[in-house]
Amino acid sequence: MTTRTENPPAPDSTRARDRVAARLLATALDQRLAAGANPADSALLAARASQLASPVQRQRLTRGWLAVLDRAARPRVPLSPRVPLRRAALGSAQGDIRLMLAVVQGRPVVGIQGIALARTLLTDGTGALYNARSGGDLAVAVRDATRLMLAN
Repeated sequence: MTTRTENPPAPDSTRARDRVAARLLATALDQRLAAGANPADSALLAARASQLASPVQRQRLTRGWLAVLDRAARPRVPLSPRVPLRRAALGSAQGDIRLMLAVVQGRPVVGIQGIALARTLLTDGTGALYNARSGGDLAVAVRDATRLMLAN
């Protein structure tokens, strides 16, 4: 007599689930990675770290920062639905931002903590790029991200 057993999920489908979940939870996972969480600690962190390290995501990160710099160089748009930029902070940090982007695009391998920090700075509407009350210095945060990228 034989007993029926369930087949375990295929490794590819498990990884696919992790990749989808990592995209859905990107903000929270990016914050954890930026704070120094080890990607090996969970499948979701590992999946998100892999996504952030990909050339496509690094290119998106660069385009996002360049769009912010471009927006800051243009006159303010009254009644814009966009979160206002801290233009003075961006002006002070522009050289640091461009150096960070050169690292993002110019190095084959970068530290994932730095990439996650750069993405968090770009996407967190309550952070140093957008909110003067955040208590953060944008130029210092960008330099930290660059240092962490180089520390791979």
